[in-house]
Amino acid sequence: MISTRYSRPRPKPATTTPTRPESLYDYVAAKTTPQPARRPRNTPAPSNTVPDAQHASSSIHSSPRTNSKPDAHLVSYTSNLQELVSKKDANAAWSYFCAHYTAPDCSALDPACLPFIDVPKHKSRLVYTELLSLMTRHWIQQLESLGSPENIASPSPCDVLQAFDRLAISSPSITSSLAFSLAIHLQLAAAKGLDVLHDPTTKPVLVQLIELWPLCFFPRWETKDHKAFQSRCAALVRAPTQKPSGLVISLLLVQDLLCRAKSFPPDLEQYRLHLRALSRTTPFAQFSGAAVRHIEMRLKSESPDDALGSAQLTAKLCNLRSASVLVNVPANATLKDQNRPVAPETVEQKTKRLVAYVSHAADKQNLDNLERLWTEAQDLFADEESRITDNAPSTLRLYEAFLSAFFQLRRPQSGLQVWNSMLNSGFEPTVRTWNIMMKSCHISRDINIMESMWQRMRNSGLQPDVVSWSTRIYGHLRVGDIRQGMSALDEMGREWFASQNKRNPKSAATNITAEIPAPNIAILNTAVSALRGSRAHHIPNVLAWSRSFNIEADVDTYNMLLAVALNGGQAADAASILKRMAASNIEPNSSTFTILVNSMLSTTMLNDLTKVEQEAKIMGLISSFEECGLKVDVQGYALLIDRMLKEHENLAAAQSVLGHMMARGVQCTPHIYTILMTHYFDANPPALFAADALWNDIQKTKGHTLDVIFYDRMVEGFARHGDVGRTMAFLNRMSKEGKRPGWLAMMAVVQCLARNNKWDRVAQIVIDCHKQEGLLSVGLRGKKGQKDFWYYVGKLADNELYDSEHGKEIFAIVEAQREALGM
Repeated sequence: MISTRYSRPRPKPATTTPTRPESLYDYVAAKTTPQPARRPRNTPAPSNTVPDAQHASSSIHSSPRTNSKPDAHLVSYTSNLQELVSKKDANAAWSYFCAHYTAPDCSALDPACLPFIDVPKHKSRLVYTELLSLMTRHWIQQLESLGSPENIASPSPCDVLQAFDRLAISSPSITSSLAFSLAIHLQLAAAKGLDVLHDPTTKPVLVQLIELWPLCFFPRWETKDHKAFQSRCAALVRAPTQKPSGLVISLLLVQDLLCRAKSFPPDLEQYRLHLRALSRTTPFAQFSGAAVRHIEMRLKSESPDDALGSAQLTAKLCNLRSASVLVNVPANATLKDQNRPVAPETVEQKTKRLVAYVSHAADKQNLDNLERLWTEAQDLFADEESRITDNAPSTLRLYEAFLSAFFQLRRPQSGLQVWNSMLNSGFEPTVRTWNIMMKSCHISRDINIMESMWQRMRNSGLQPDVVSWSTRIYGHLRVGDIRQGMSALDEMGREWFASQNKRNPKSAATNITAEIPAPNIAILNTAVSALRGSRAHHIPNVLAWSRSFNIEADVDTYNMLLAVALNGGQAADAASILKRMAASNIEPNSSTFTILVNSMLSTTMLNDLTKVEQEAKIMGLISSFEECGLKVDVQGYALLIDRMLKEHENLAAAQSVLGHMMARGVQCTPHIYTILMTHYFDANPPALFAADALWNDIQKTKGHTLDVIFYDRMVEGFARHGDVGRTMAFLNRMSKEGKRPGWLAMMAVVQCLARNNKWDRVAQIVIDCHKQEGLLSVGLRGKKGQKDFWYYVGKLADNELYDSEHGKEIFAIVEAQREALGM
């Protein structure tokens, strides 16, 4: 197709009429015909052009103001509230809040109605956290002076939170902070000798805290079943984290108070089940050394004079027992499980818990936690109970979870260690186990070993399932061994046909075909996926094979074929594929959108538009697909943001896409965070303040997950701009989270330190890289940039580091690495 980018522009009409959004077919078909050229960028529009609504509105509101500020007509609700809070005037602050913060869409909560200086204050929600803290202190002071919550006119902490929830300004961080503050207050009261379960000045605080906990777990303001509460408590106290939240610490602090109590007050019976659920879970809390230190620091920060005895209290919190005061249940209790004693974990419960943690560590790419879990599991594997008939399947499942996780994190040696441990313990591999092992060969691209495992599985008498065949077929086709891949497809078909021929309809014997998997859509999609790219010309052979078994293509198949056609510039084929989808009654999905947008943005259609027009075009594209019934998924949003920033440097358009995504409830991913950070670092001049602001927002996001790519970009970005402090801070953060940096990131670190003449730190980093110690104790990732790293270090060893304290050691390390890498 001939580009029209440099052809002579056609005259632009004086007015434009809205057009109906393009359909999926219309877009692909349109690629086969030249598009009208757009007005070149920076060319003034004709005088008779009608401005769009946005510009028209802007012109109305931008009437000349020579002596007034742009925000003069706006009310500083946030700053006014903050001023009242800072004066510690609880009554005035709450009155102002109630008067002006009346609904989620009120002016005080609408950024468009706030002055520029108020917007970041409102979005950070710090002023609301401070208001909640002020009102809580005021309520507690009144409780201590009046002695009863019924006599208090001020709202309780939970009342304030309910008001926040109605206004949609509540957040997990706010509730977690409040829970921690209330629990600290109870601990300080206990340190003064008060019986917090019975004293009239502390019992209402405990009630507030108990009622607050479910609000931290669940989004709606309603009573939750105690079993669900116990499940969430267990997940929190057993989560492998190095920074337990204020909510988790509050659970531990209350459990400590319950353990010290001598009796349980009758008027708290309605909360007994929730407290017993807490008592069942906290004794099984497991904290790493870093988590213990974090708890101790949080406690010390709340009592500078160490009134809580932070070190001793932390030790108690990490070794809690069940509360005996909760064991005796009143006679009028009706639930059957109330008299059940708190029992230690069974082997099955331990394996289920560890499997969940292993999966979590793999998802978080936390190798450090994974290795800690492997060490913890050794006691379980050594227990004879884990190998009895009832427990053996769950124990084997735990071995398989470790195998999959280590291979996923590119730790084949650790995976082989798990494999050998499993065999030495007497466990026989299942089909699932062999599938994991064969899939690991995809990482190393060693198809010979994969075939060896395949044969060992067949020789053991196991029948491969669909996953087994998919793994084998994908492995061969992906590395370019087309002949063996097609042979595997034919072999699967022959085995299934043979099983069909052996089938005797008149026989009552067990159906043989139940054990022989039939070729299906999963196999077809696996083969097509493996051939995408430079080997796409073999896809027709796979489709011909599928027709022998009457396999009907699904939406995933069509999406892959559509992507192949568009990437190859075959717009007519793409249009034909969309027609066949419609004829087969297969609805396009969000992946279809991503594929079409990727192809659309690969053209020059946006190049001749202004930034405002680009933004309007992209948002219109999203709207057109939504009107067709399609939902844009997170990959589609990421693609749009990436293209707007990298190819068009249009931050406004990217922010509009991001805002639309958040409005649709789609959560930001590490990929999108990485795109934004990369843009800020690559800007000229670099937007380091924006990068800091985004990082602060990420940290405030509950449950955010960041991958190694994001951290690599943070390390590289700050290193490139000479910020030694933040470069090392993010490298240290990676080490604590068990994430392995790449060689390119380490190259940036060493170059940054060298530019700042930090030669001792350069030497230490090089030694850590070689010995995998210190900050690099979890190792490094991949091979890209490895030789360049050691080449650069070699130059330093021959020059700047030659006469340094570690010069000889660095020189020896470089020589060893050069020999190992064949440099």
